[in-house]
Amino acid sequence: MAAPQSLASRIVAAFVLMAAFVAGVFALIIVEAINTVETRLVTDALNHQLDFIIDESNEGRFPALGPGLDLYVAPIGASASLPAWLAPLQEGLHETENDDEAFHVLVRDREGKRYVLVLDQEDFERRETMLFVAVTAGVVISILAAALLGRALARTVISPVVRLSGQVQHRDQLLPLAPPLAAEYAEDEVGKLAAAFDETLGSLREALEREQLFTSDVSHELRTPLMVIASSCELLEAQELAPQQLAQINRIGRACAEMQELVETFLSLARVPQERGTKLAGASLAAVATEQLHRWQPEAAQRGLALDLVSESVDDGVYPAPLLRAVLTNLVRNAIHYTDEGFVRLVLRDGGFSVLDSGAGIPEAERALVFRPFARGGSTRGDGIGIGLSLVQRICDRQGWQISLSPREGSGCEFRVQLRAS
Repeated sequence: MAAPQSLASRIVAAFVLMAAFVAGVFALIIVEAINTVETRLVTDALNHQLDFIIDESNEGRFPALGPGLDLYVAPIGASASLPAWLAPLQEGLHETENDDEAFHVLVRDREGKRYVLVLDQEDFERRETMLFVAVTAGVVISILAAALLGRALARTVISPVVRLSGQVQHRDQLLPLAPPLAAEYAEDEVGKLAAAFDETLGSLREALEREQLFTSDVSHELRTPLMVIASSCELLEAQELAPQQLAQINRIGRACAEMQELVETFLSLARVPQERGTKLAGASLAAVATEQLHRWQPEAAQRGLALDLVSESVDDGVYPAPLLRAVLTNLVRNAIHYTDEGFVRLVLRDGGFSVLDSGAGIPEAERALVFRPFARGGSTRGDGIGIGLSLVQRICDRQGWQISLSPREGSGCEFRVQLRAS
């Protein structure tokens, strides 16, 4: 795939191509015109010289020939008396070669005689070579001049665009009091582009402001009732309740804890880049994985599945607990919900982990879609709406983690997450 070209390089290329085309056309015209004029001049000069020679010879005088000229005279029909390379020529002007040398030859029949005037083209060839060199040099100089001129003009033309690009990319443009960009530019194409950026950046600022307000509202309004629910579940668990009631209380408590984790995760994803990672508690992979094992074992047991935790090697990293917990929760929960029998296994390794299952697996055509929002498997089990894996993908992208999906030998699939380089 060809690398994309910058606007400046495109301008320079346009200048060079235009100069090459124009200079090439002019060079061809000049060369053709000079060849035509040269042929006409040679024809006139040789005819005039031969007329002079014939007139002088008729009066009994034989004028001296100029340098590079030779004259052959023979009776008409007696071509054998002429050199072999001249004998086949008919009346008129010819360009021919002999012994790798070029000649102009004028043949004329008059009063029973054939006159053959031969002109050596060495001088013409030398002048033609000089002409071709001059024309070629002119084309090359024109192209170089066009490249330099195009480069200079490109810098001048795109300098406002480069300046505007730098201003748009500056993070201060997202601040509420950032000045408009269009005021600094003339009312031309660049000014219209700056005005369009002002409109887009204004909409983006409003969206960021709404998101920040929503984040603060969620942080304040949702945490309080969730804490009330969690504390109420703890008080109810301390009461003497029937096993069925206690199971329902535990279920409510787990749902409340999951809601708290989701709130914390969404709040973390909504924070601006400068705040990311500054308010999240750290935890080890083994600690979060063990927590998830205890959390999901009851549901796995209810479905007749074995939920295992296998540690292949020790990982000593510390990761944002809410984000890592959200990734593990969604992957383990999906594996349990989409596995009818067998097992779900959480495998830990240095720098990452995998979630494997013995379910039906995911068809190859659907693997590229599972991380999209609202994408669900072929089965309609569960009450999910298809945002779990999308959330996992967003968290991994945010943290620089790598997640991949591959089929498992036999049946099922494997979600592999790389938290850091091995």
